Amino acid sequence: MKNNRTKLLTLFLLIPLISLTFLLFIFEQVIDEYKVNETYKIEVSESGFFNCGERVSITKSEFGIFRKRILTRTDLCLIGIDKIETVEFNENDAEFLIYHNGIYDSENPYKFEIKNKNVW
Repeated sequence: MKNNRTKLLTLFLLIPLISLTFLLFIFEQVIDEYKVNETYKIEVSESGFFNCGERVSITKSEFGIFRKRILTRTDLCLIGIDKIETVEFNENDAEFLIYHNGIYDSENPYKFEIKNKNVW
């Protein structure tokens, strides 16, 4: 009898926790968008449950209403991103300065460089 209660209690606790974790991985909340040029934007969004910082994505606008994610980075470990400046963006590479609160990374602004390998 006691063993059945423990199993039921464990079941009722684990199902909501697993469901919440799954939903955090699927749904994300876009915190801010920064315009790179007429076609491209940088989105900052809350990452999943196990990531160390915010997600930085480069998106491409198509037909003015659709957007396509062409690059996503979740390994930057930057929290509290409040400004992104475009230093250079051309067909070969891109360089951005990401200003953040500096909790996990001592470099502020963070210099984010990308080499274009058929990404855009």
